[in-house]
Amino acid sequence: MSGLLGRGALVNWGGVLADSEADYNAWHSLQHMPERLSVPGFRRGRRCVAVDGTPGHLKYFMMYEAVDAQVFVSEPYLKRLNDPTPWTQRILSVYVTPSRTVCNVSHTRGCGTGGWLVTLQWGMGAAAAPGAQEAAAWIEPVMALPGIIGAHVLEGDATLGQQPTVEKKYRESRGEPDRTVRLAFLIDGLDRDTTQAAQDFVLSRLAPDTRAACVPTLFRTQHVLCNTDTGHG
Repeated sequence: MSGLLGRGALVNWGGVLADSEADYNAWHSLQHMPERLSVPGFRRGRRCVAVDGTPGHLKYFMMYEAVDAQVFVSEPYLKRLNDPTPWTQRILSVYVTPSRTVCNVSHTRGCGTGGWLVTLQWGMGAAAAPGAQEAAAWIEPVMALPGIIGAHVLEGDATLGQQPTVEKKYRESRGEPDRTVRLAFLIDGLDRDTTQAAQDFVLSRLAPDTRAACVPTLFRTQHVLCNTDTGHG
């Protein structure tokens, strides 16, 4: 089982103003993912929505998988970031607490994408964040749990993807700068209960300070799109 489709990932957690959610979902599915997947090196995009009761700034999770992390600072991609469409400008202007991190895929195992996803994230400043090798040791026991089809370790790179692009200006226009993550552990599952159980399993294995620094979130997958779906394979 190969897991994620490359060694680079761009991960985003965040929310949008409530009256813009339908517009946001249409934009992300019909324009943003197809546009991004036309950039050389992009392989797959996905959008997930959190379960009821999740704080609004964590309601959506968006991720792009790429050949490697350098794709997210490549000239074709930066050209996109500096020439956003009017629809993109409108949507980015209603983001709430944006989070955007270019990551290296440290370890990955899986078989496609699940209908449910858990993200465990540690912020860039979290002193108690686990290392990539420590997190990699969770993959095998998590994959042995019922209903789990993927587990992935992402290491945030604070040196990539922080250029003052036009899109960044719109995304931060509400006064909140992009947050970044130091490490994320993702779990793909087939249904809500088994995916939630996998999250609880990992949290139960963490040292108290590491668990306290973790932001766990359970999502339902809304849309997955590959570059081959858009004719850019």
